[in-house]
Order: sequence, then C-alpha cells, then structure tokens
Amino acid sequence: MAESTSYVGVVSGLTDRSTYQKLTSTVLISKAVQWACFNKNPFMQMLGLEGFGVDAMKNLDAFGAARPTGRIIRYDTGHTALSGSVFATAGTNYHVGRFGEHNPELVEGGDEWAYAWHEMWQTQFIPVVDTEDNTNGLIDIKAQKMAGMKQKFVEGVNYCLLGHASAPDYGSYGPNALYSDLPNLISVTQTRTVGAIATTNSYWQNGYKAIATIGGGGENDRPIVMRRSMEDALNDQAKYAEGTDDYALLATQGFWQYYGRLMIADSLSGGNKGAFGTVAKYDAAGIKHYAFSGHPMVWDPAVTVPYGATASTECCYCIHIPAFFVSIRTEANFKVEDWEGPRTHDRQKTLVAAIRLRYTPGVSGRRTHSVFYNLPANPD
Repeated sequence: MAESTSYVGVVSGLTDRSTYQKLTSTVLISKAVQWACFNKNPFMQMLGLEGFGVDAMKNLDAFGAARPTGRIIRYDTGHTALSGSVFATAGTNYHVGRFGEHNPELVEGGDEWAYAWHEMWQTQFIPVVDTEDNTNGLIDIKAQKMAGMKQKFVEGVNYCLLGHASAPDYGSYGPNALYSDLPNLISVTQTRTVGAIATTNSYWQNGYKAIATIGGGGENDRPIVMRRSMEDALNDQAKYAEGTDDYALLATQGFWQYYGRLMIADSLSGGNKGAFGTVAKYDAAGIKHYAFSGHPMVWDPAVTVPYGATASTECCYCIHIPAFFVSIRTEANFKVEDWEGPRTHDRQKTLVAAIRLRYTPGVSGRRTHSVFYNLPANPD
C-alpha cells in the first residue's frame, strides 16, 4: 500500500486504516525526527533556533538533551481534543476509533475552550509478501519506507503551521478549522475568533499594513516605500505596553527578493561591497536570513498570504516572539510507532508504522503581531 498522511477530522482522499492498530505497545520518542523537522524548512529552523538555541540546532546529541528555552516552543500536557461550549445540556457523540480518547462533557468552569490539540499522523504500510520475497535483505524495505515516512512528516508539520494551500488541514479538528495556522492567527480581515476570543475585542486584533507599491527604481533598485511602510508598522506595534522589540519576520519568496534588492542597494551605495546586515545567532546556526531593524527575516516556500489578503500578492509576517507559541503535547512529542506486524484476523497481511504528533500553534496575545500584505507580485 502507498504511504499516506492522515489528519484528524479530514479524511477525504487520505488513507486512515482504522482496521490497523495505530498505537503500538512499544513507544519510541525519536529525537532524530524532531531534529530533522526543525532543520528542514526555513520557518521550522526559525522556530527551532528560538525554541532550543544555537547548540541544539547544530548538533543532534545537544538537541537530544535540550529542553525548550521558553521562546516559541513549549512542551505541555493535557487532554483537550474538542472545542465548543462548556454549558451544553446534551452529550456530544464523538467517534475516535480504536484506542482513541475524548473529553467528557464539562458542566462548570469557563465559557469555552481556548485552544485544542491537533493530531497529525504519518502512516506507512508494507505488504508482508514484499518482505518475505526479500528475505536475503538485498533491499531494506523497512528502512527505506521509514525514511520516506519521516521526510513526508517533516513537510506536513511545516505545511500545517503555515496553512499551505495543498495541506489537508481543513477538517473539523485540523489547524484551519480552529483558525490556528499562521494566516488566521495574524490576519488582515479581523473577523476570526482565534483562541475562542472574538476579534471584536480591540485588544485581540493584530496589526496589518497594506503596501500597494514598493517604490525604488534607478541604478540601485531600492524599494524605499516598502521599507518605510515596514518601519511604520513596527513602530505602531511598539506603542503597546505588552510590546517588546523582539520580532521574527517570515516572508514569501517574492517579498524576500524585494528586500534583497534593498539590501544590495544599501550595501553598494554605502561602499560595503555587498556586505549585508545579519543577526548573530542566526549566523551561528547557519540559517540563511536578512536583518530588518535588528530582527531576523527568513522566507519559506510554503508561506501563504494572510486571511483577507489578495491572492497572488506578496506578504511578510512580523511574529512577536514572546506572544507566539507552538505547544507540543509532551506525551506525543514526535512519537515514532515502529513496525507492527499483522494480526491473525487481518485479511490483508501488512506491516504498519506511524509517526504521531499532538500540537497546537497559537498566540497568547494578538495585537503585538503584524503583517505586511498586498505587495505586487514579484516578477523576478
């Protein structure tokens, strides 16, 4: 059978074999998978560096011993799998499948859940006949399949956090359904109820600035209008009492290239012969980036425009690091469920393995974040 990625609440076109046991008796926490996840894509590299530090990003052994620094990444425990009203008078039917779990109805306390865990699986299957016909080990099918499964899982985590258009995250319990992927957490149209708080509350509205033209031209193509608009927007965010000068910028490729023009023009006109400003710890970790007002800027191929922005334009998210988090459930910290053989009553004799992650991205405060949006598509 082909490999598949399965997301709770989404099952259109995806393989989710409930006839197979997903949770095996032997549980392995694979630091190698987690380390690869935070070293693969630019956005995940940014999260890993802020969350675990420079040494952990450069060395698997150091990463294996690292705990979150308190910035962006955190390990939590908990049981939340649903969101909704606490004061419901009737019970809620919730099918979870074999070895699943659910929340009982709550009858007191708050008004509704703030965030809920998402659960992502990457599953691989190998027909037993394939391994039986390869008894001399000429090809290590298990190792090949496991490697492919890990690679796909790393890509899937990045897609879910960034809300990539091709990521199947629109299910009942997927990131988009709870408005906790980046385009919804930091949006343009302020109609999202994020973390169960309505954006009609002014303290729960992020900053946003449309930039209709980049300016520039001439010998040194300097998009000066873009730069002034960026500075203006960040100055607006700094006025809030909870705001600190601690941002990470995440751009589309086109926005990144626009900013690259500016960096080249500045360095040439200043006689620096192409020397760009950088951020020391990002240099130390080997993460490709630019610097804007001392803040690191990276781009990721999976970045999409924020909710409410015009499609096919460029954008850049200004993430306020103290108020952005990715909560990873401690008990499901990149679990790798190793190969499990078929059971006697299975009609199709198949080996199955899985990687599992329970997590949620979110913001503890919203208005210190900002986004630059609706820049003309970059023709480069």
